[in-house]
Amino acid sequence: MNQATVTSQKTLETILDRLDKLTKEVQFIKERITEVEPPYGSDIWWQWSDARAIKSIREGKGTTIRNKRELDEFFKNL
Repeated sequence: MNQATVTSQKTLETILDRLDKLTKEVQFIKERITEVEPPYGSDIWWQWSDARAIKSIREGKGTTIRNKRELDEFFKNL
């Protein structure tokens, strides 16, 4: 028996988008589970926190604010 299912291109793209999002979410959860946070405020915590911040900035998750107008816009959109 040869069973074949025909799906539209849009349906396939939707499925692949959802799969990509789920993969990223699972990866994020795995990183958070395996990550151990040092005691808050300790020297080790500051090093750990700085390393996480630098990683986030390199991944493009940071926001650059160059002047007061951009600062106002940033807070207006929160």
